[in-house]
Amino acid sequence: MSTPSPCISVCQMDKTTGWCKGCYRTIEEIIAWGQGSEALKTSVWQALPARHRQADFLEAHLNRALMDACGNASAKESV
Repeated sequence: MSTPSPCISVCQMDKTTGWCKGCYRTIEEIIAWGQGSEALKTSVWQALPARHRQADFLEAHLNRALMDACGNASAKESV
């Protein structure tokens, strides 16, 4: 089973962090996602909760659905 993308179709890059305001990935991670290994995708998912906590743009404060998904992905990987 393939790891789902964290994309939530809010595709705007934050100039300060270099992260997408919707999924918190860098442009490099977004580009690599389609051909990326499961290890790469898992690594990106694991980085997202910390990025969300560090982000100081409005979308970060509004986006709880992504954080729920990150928690579910982390729990799945630890099983």
